[in-house]
Amino acid sequence: MRLVPIFSGLTVEQQGLVKQRARPVRMARGEVLHVAGDQPGAMGVVHQGEIALSRTMPSGRTRLLRVARTGDTVGELAYVAGSTTHDEAVALSDAQLCVFAHADLDELMGRYPDIAVRMMHSLGDRLAQAERNLGLSGLGVDVRLADFLLQQPIRRDASTDTAGAGETAAGSRAAGVGPLQVLLPLSKKDIASLLGTTPESFSRALARLTADGLIAVDGEVVSLVDPQGLEDRVGDA
Repeated sequence: MRLVPIFSGLTVEQQGLVKQRARPVRMARGEVLHVAGDQPGAMGVVHQGEIALSRTMPSGRTRLLRVARTGDTVGELAYVAGSTTHDEAVALSDAQLCVFAHADLDELMGRYPDIAVRMMHSLGDRLAQAERNLGLSGLGVDVRLADFLLQQPIRRDASTDTAGAGETAAGSRAAGVGPLQVLLPLSKKDIASLLGTTPESFSRALARLTADGLIAVDGEVVSLVDPQGLEDRVGDA
């Protein structure tokens, strides 16, 4: 419960009461949680694993919208809006969720209004990110990729694979021995889908940023050789 933003403001005792309402659900990799048009009647919180949320576009192409990880919620928009789901949720890996029936959520929010406030904040953050992505959608793949890399958590110590307490490359100005590094959080194919492009276009954009001296790529690790140059690439678009 402490890892879930919408429940983190509750006391330990209150979190225990919330936990009693949760129903554990295990999913195998590739298993579908819901599809567009479903009325799930429940909201899920990811305990372990990753859940990919995607949408089929009018062109028939499937676009990845986001990936829900530990502490993230799935299906809360359908709960708040009282509507059907508009996306498909599929387990990217073996996963475990804590699922709350809508009736239980109604009762919990009645007792602890802070849950509703934090849920609105979470949805607001997601809306702001969606608007940002929409604003970038008409720009080149290079720009979208540069912005994506700048939003990733930085690695403070390459030997331990640890990030700087959630700090993103865009927000870091710390001096270091070498360039800032980020880990690609998904496969290149999935990142391409998230950015609304093809894997081939994504690879070409990665190569162009490398040729321009802005980044260096070593497998899943991307060194931001010139973070300011990446920011300029986004800002000049």
